[in-house]
Amino acid sequence: MAGVGNLVDLLLFYTLERVLFNRIVGPMRKNPQLVKMAMAFWLLLEEIGYHDLTRKIHSSDNCTIDAIFNETLSCLDRIQPGGNEPTGANDSPVFVGILDEPLSQRFFYYNSEFMFRRFTHIMETVCNRIFGENAAIEVDGNVILRPMVRPFADGGSTSNSGQVAACGRMRPSSTLNPNASEFVPRQTNEDSRTMFLTFSKGYPLTRDEVINFFTSNWGGVVEDVVVEQAAGRDPPLYGRVIFTRHSIINTILNGQSKAKFMVGRKHLWARVYVPRRR
Repeated sequence: MAGVGNLVDLLLFYTLERVLFNRIVGPMRKNPQLVKMAMAFWLLLEEIGYHDLTRKIHSSDNCTIDAIFNETLSCLDRIQPGGNEPTGANDSPVFVGILDEPLSQRFFYYNSEFMFRRFTHIMETVCNRIFGENAAIEVDGNVILRPMVRPFADGGSTSNSGQVAACGRMRPSSTLNPNASEFVPRQTNEDSRTMFLTFSKGYPLTRDEVINFFTSNWGGVVEDVVVEQAAGRDPPLYGRVIFTRHSIINTILNGQSKAKFMVGRKHLWARVYVPRRR
């Protein structure tokens, strides 16, 4: 029973997530494996700076949660290996009204390798441990209560192919396979040294501009900079900078969760990637 105490702590830490899982799987009748994947994706967004996302989703009505769930499946398609790059026709903003800064499909496609690595890590270390086959794992004191495995009744709205009407909205088609085996990524410490960069629409920064900005202010701290390769004539909106050491990120942010800079009369936002501390 050596690992029971840690699992109890994990279950208690994610109490709200377990309640939300049961709500979406139960009354909303969504496929449990897809809900587990969606929950991992929401925790990933919280890790990269969109704090309290789960709480915001939990406080929403079922129709709003349904729309967010469907958008999440679409975004998950973008970060899967070999995902298709979105075009202008299917790159509308997602999570509008739930995030202070709505994201686009291109954001997830562009950062797919990084995000898929973190997504699978969260699935393995959190979601596969706190969620059962069709209900969340419960805890009573130090006693772990595992739900009985029951056949999942597919009410139609849980299908992951085609389109199904829900709350007056049409669900986008998803290629996700809820029964697929998990991807095990190669671990790297690059995550802890990476920051997401966001540019103003129409006023992007080049790779050299980003390198020169950080170098001129903090010295030779930049290991690499990658700027989004936008489709067609669209200017890039995102980038990421990888530093030579993690400690420089705290200096750049100066105690804030996000920093805003002016680089040659162009706006640059930098957001830290910070894994949750259990």
